[in-house]
Amino acid sequence: MNTIQKKFIALLILLMITSCGFHMRGMTEISFKTISLEGKELSFTKNLKKVLNSNKVAIVLPSENPELRVELIGEESEKRILSLSGQGLVREYEIFYRVRYRIKTADSETWGQENILEARRDFTYSDSNVIGKEEEERQLNESMRNEAITNLFNQIQLSKK
Repeated sequence: MNTIQKKFIALLILLMITSCGFHMRGMTEISFKTISLEGKELSFTKNLKKVLNSNKVAIVLPSENPELRVELIGEESEKRILSLSGQGLVREYEIFYRVRYRIKTADSETWGQENILEARRDFTYSDSNVIGKEEEERQLNESMRNEAITNLFNQIQLSKK
């Protein structure tokens, strides 16, 4: 294949992608411009701040009268045995990740009810591949934290001024 054919194929692929309506996801429209994150510093707080900042939401102190206040109450991780082999060895685990939080808007006098975000994953386990399975579990935990960030951001978006 010569370079003209390669360029033509690349142009054709680009044309097909753009004609099907595909476009990069831009910033999400959020009704709050200032938010304070209060309570405990959770394992995903740093990444949550990055998501908020990338959507043009300023993170301020509670004393600066933010439009929305989010109190991060706590997080929990849990790991349970899901199934055993005939020899009594673990074959599958189930892991959970929970985040508890509550929200208060600037015009409300009291905090909203406590909410819980939960993510769950199953994974197989093998004693013969301990290092690989530990890495898989680490990646699943990271995935659940990212899911919690997305879900919390969506809840913030749904909050009314």
